[in-house]
Formats: sequence, structure tokens, C-alpha cells
Amino acid sequence: MVPPHLDRGSDKYLWRNGADHFVPNFSSKATWHRIRETAPEVPWVDLIWFKEEIPRCSFVAWMAILSRLPTKDRLSSWGMNVQVQCVLCSAGQESHQHLFFMCPFVSAVWSHFSGSAWQDAPTSMLEVVDLIAASPRFRVVLKLLMQVIVYCIWRERNYRIFKQVATTEAGVISIVDRMIRDRLLSISPSRPQSPSLLQMFFSLSFRPP
Repeated sequence: MVPPHLDRGSDKYLWRNGADHFVPNFSSKATWHRIRETAPEVPWVDLIWFKEEIPRCSFVAWMAILSRLPTKDRLSSWGMNVQVQCVLCSAGQESHQHLFFMCPFVSAVWSHFSGSAWQDAPTSMLEVVDLIAASPRFRVVLKLLMQVIVYCIWRERNYRIFKQVATTEAGVISIVDRMIRDRLLSISPSRPQSPSLLQMFFSLSFRPP
């Protein structure tokens, strides 16, 4: 290798891009793809990350679908002395599966939003993925609905544990409905003649609380 010398010009920075070439311009995207661990795309990626999402709801739904939220069964498995009883129903053991699908309190929330989208309350995240895939026309609305339900259930659980404040099933349903409407109201139709996402939400037939 020839040593550097002023006769050959001054030093300059070069950045390695995704094609493993050195270029003068820095790209955060190319740098990220070089340092991250790649893995096959998961089937639920579009369920979590989409432009109409509410970021805080997407994050909680992402953690939930990976079973990474600090539910009581996980805290207990880490050696923490906690009561594993579900704070929503006071019956089952709090796990991701129980908290978001099997708990009677949560089932009532899912069941309210059953109807046009799904006939019965879903029993797992993967079932939600399949149900949304089967309804392409309402895909965006249903993805947002799923995320908001998961977020509101996690929020209700935390309020009961840390603030000693409890909301009824009808109250949680009302919060979900309000969050959905507020978000969809801010999204314009893709084309002037197309129905808005809020209109599509109204067209879904839900069961009374």
C-alpha cells in the first residue's frame, strides 16, 4: 500500500454504502443496513408499521405481538415477587395471551367491535392478522382498531396497578372509539370521490357495549 503524501492530495472522508463501495456522501439508511442484523420479514410487519398509525399504539402492539411487555408472568419468571393474578378479571394468570385475548374483560371489548370485521372475538395476534388480511377494503381501519384496543387494554392494566384507577368495559370501549375517530378524522381521503377512513369506520356494524 502506498503511504499518504501531500503530493497526492489532502485526506478526505469516504463512506461505505450498501453495495460495499466507498462514496463521498453519507447515507444514514445505508449505514443502518450495514450495522443491523438482517432477518426474514415477519408476516405481521404491515400490521404494526403503517402511515396511519398512532405511534404510541404501534409501539405497544409491537411489544405485545413479540410478547415482550412486562406482564406479571414475565416479571415472576425474572424472580420478582409479584401477584400474577390478572387485575382486569381477578381470575386468570396475567400473560400476554390472557391479558389481550382470554380475559373476560378484554373479550367484551373485542366482542363489541365484532360484526362486519369479525364474527367472534379473536383469540390471538396471528388470528387478528388473518382476519385483517381477509378484509382488504377495511384493512387500514382494522389495523388501527387492533392497535388501539391493545394499547387501551395495556393502559387500563397499568392504571389499575399504578394509579388504583379502574374503568369499566364500556368505558374502555368508549376510549377506543374516541381514539379511532380522532385519528381517522385527521386523515384525508386518498381521492376526492373516495369515502374517508372515518366513513369506513362508521360503516362497520358493531355490537352494543
